[in-house]
Amino acid sequence: MMNTILLSAVTSWFMVQLAKIIFGLIRYGMKDKIRIPWRIIWAGGMPSAHSALVSSTTLVIYLSSGGQSILFGFSLIVACIVIYDRGRMYAIYRQFQERYPRLKHEVEKDPVLKDLVGHKLSEILVGIIIGLGSGFIIAHL
Repeated sequence: MMNTILLSAVTSWFMVQLAKIIFGLIRYGMKDKIRIPWRIIWAGGMPSAHSALVSSTTLVIYLSSGGQSILFGFSLIVACIVIYDRGRMYAIYRQFQERYPRLKHEVEKDPVLKDLVGHKLSEILVGIIIGLGSGFIIAHL
């Protein structure tokens, strides 16, 4: 018997990392190809791997155990905390940008630093969509 929760988490993570490579090449062109190994293992940027992973895990637990299970309740709470923290981290970064404009210029010219500052809402939403999609597919295999 396969562990659908683990398979869903790994699948969503793989899909998000593949999407990061594609988005990186679209955004930065072929000069970004040297960062492909970085994008495979890193958890920053578009889309949010954190959001995808906790969304897929929570959905699979819901579909397999039901909405009344303790495991689903715990997973939903953890998912909310993870997603909130990743978005809040970006909001804090934006406040620093306003107070220290030089910081904004330093981060904007360094793609590695840009990936470290949390996630925009769009990055979180795309991660959630990928996570829910992969969770749904895995749960119905």
